[in-house]
Amino acid sequence: MNKPVYPFREIGIGHYPMGNTPVSPEDSKRLPSLMNLNQAAASSKLVYVHIPFCDSICPFCPYPKAFNEQGARKDYLAALFRELEMYGMTPQIRNCSVEALYIGGGTPSVLDEEEITALFEQLQATLPMHNIEEITFEGNPASFTAAKLKLLQALGVNRISLGVQTFNDELGRRLGLLQTGEDSLRAIQDSREAGIANVSLDLMYNLPGQTMQEWLEDLAKVVELDIGHVTLFPLKIIPGFGLAKRIASGELPACGGLELEQQMYIEACLYLESQGYSVESTYDFVRPGGHHVYSRKHFDDYLDLLSVGLGAFGDVGGYAYQNVKLLPEYVKKITSGDLPIALGYEVKAEDLPNQFLAMGLRRTAIDRQQFRRKFGVFPEEHFPELFDKFVKEGLVEIREDTIALTRFHGLFWGNNVCKEFCEEQIKMAFPK
Repeated sequence: MNKPVYPFREIGIGHYPMGNTPVSPEDSKRLPSLMNLNQAAASSKLVYVHIPFCDSICPFCPYPKAFNEQGARKDYLAALFRELEMYGMTPQIRNCSVEALYIGGGTPSVLDEEEITALFEQLQATLPMHNIEEITFEGNPASFTAAKLKLLQALGVNRISLGVQTFNDELGRRLGLLQTGEDSLRAIQDSREAGIANVSLDLMYNLPGQTMQEWLEDLAKVVELDIGHVTLFPLKIIPGFGLAKRIASGELPACGGLELEQQMYIEACLYLESQGYSVESTYDFVRPGGHHVYSRKHFDDYLDLLSVGLGAFGDVGGYAYQNVKLLPEYVKKITSGDLPIALGYEVKAEDLPNQFLAMGLRRTAIDRQQFRRKFGVFPEEHFPELFDKFVKEGLVEIREDTIALTRFHGLFWGNNVCKEFCEEQIKMAFPK
């Protein structure tokens, strides 16, 4: 590996722009106006629902979460349902069409069957879901049961996302995972037997002490199981978190360096492509029929994203926002009658070229001609210095109709490329 283009790999952009300015009590009262919630024009929406509870807190996870406890779940769901009602009673949401729903976390699969039923009843009661194409329910193989999966299928779920991370039990032990490889195999089988054929898996690589052979064995298991969609995340060691401390103390072996991580990524690309998968994004690989509707409509079509729950971020009516991240504060805001938004940002016309590229290139390529039709110039004319750099570093290829991340090198550094289009004040709002 030559000298790295960047000192480290960035986490992928989930949304751009993001709420980044604290919402004052006065601003909180203006949120319906800022989000244009009183406008009744028909629109298409995506919906994200965050369930923060986990049976065990993974020592590497930076996302909003809370330890699973029945009383806390009860209070949280009551607040979440009220947040849904607050949006659902507005003209904008009443007149929209929800095209895809993603229930993520945290670990949504820790909810019991009664709570799952109540959640879907609330969603159906407050959101226009008659034209929905895809409903994804995320979870941990250890907390999915056959009964829960049958219930989810009956409630309309047609896609399951499983946080497998690895099928290797020794590597899972080092990560502090609850599930075993057998748990993951059982959850996949139970999903299919319940009638949910579309199963997506998350795998992680460059784990503490992981060898290339162990990584290839995980990938081979994905192919053997005929999984239609797999997301590959490099493990990010976060200073101060439990995993970082265990590695620093010598309790666990270290992760490989960037060179090994790049080799693992390239080997994954080569192997999965040889087995009929194509690269869908900087993280995702799909077989025919495994495409993720929610992701396509979010990153390609830029549909409004109505996000509810702890720490959720969205963009509604030209207003990007992030909800509060602490559970007591979330419940308190809802109880007081306020939307639980902590950070906001009014999206401006000058943000849209950056959005087109920051989100579009996460999907590996953008339509160069479409950019020109929308903004009057080609991308490389709008951002000449950045594209000069990217071309010189071999990160992108500019063609007549597209601009694409280069095979392997550009894909490996793709999230860094995307973040180059983000304004500094907005970068500060991204997960670290």
